[in-house]
Amino acid sequence: MWDCCCESVIQRKKSPGSGCILAHCMGLGKTLQVVTFLHTVLLCDKLNFTTALVVCPLNTALNWINEFKKWQEGLEDDKKLKVSELATMKSPQDQSILLQKWQDSGGVMVIGYEMYRNLVQGRNVKSKKLKTVFNKTLVDPGPDFVVCDEGHILKNEASAVSKAINLIRSKRRIILTGTPLQNNLTEYHCMVNFVKENLLVLLRNLGIDS
Repeated sequence: MWDCCCESVIQRKKSPGSGCILAHCMGLGKTLQVVTFLHTVLLCDKLNFTTALVVCPLNTALNWINEFKKWQEGLEDDKKLKVSELATMKSPQDQSILLQKWQDSGGVMVIGYEMYRNLVQGRNVKSKKLKTVFNKTLVDPGPDFVVCDEGHILKNEASAVSKAINLIRSKRRIILTGTPLQNNLTEYHCMVNFVKENLLVLLRNLGIDS
């Protein structure tokens, strides 16, 4: 993750970074690796990173909160990452306040895929001010890092969730999946293209309809 997303302190200042797919089998510690990585890069003054967004299925959000709590237990307060879950806020107004606070003060924000899509697309949000906050915090400039848990959800570039996630300006993108190859190479291509755009040839060059 370090080599792909940052490479070095010097390179961090020169490059927008890149992404990677962490595809270890279930139970081998993908979550712990991400917790360790984010704790390291977000608390390193020389790197000047402050925010990370974890996008996950809603039923795994609490697990992410608990994992950060578990592995930071016993650390002094100034050595802990602040971790928030957006689903605890019910109204768009409260969600915008929490997101703005997160962007200003740093830390990790955990959000479900559907909520991310709805906020980015402005669904059920009439206020232009709130839409601006959601775009600024979630898309442009958005977070320094984005982590997509169960990343095989992004296997279809035409889906509404994939289109919303791909709007994120940050190129430091990490996909976690225990099943990178489920049905066909088209799905794998979608995930690779998300973390490293144009690394692979276009689907049409392979004779595959996207």
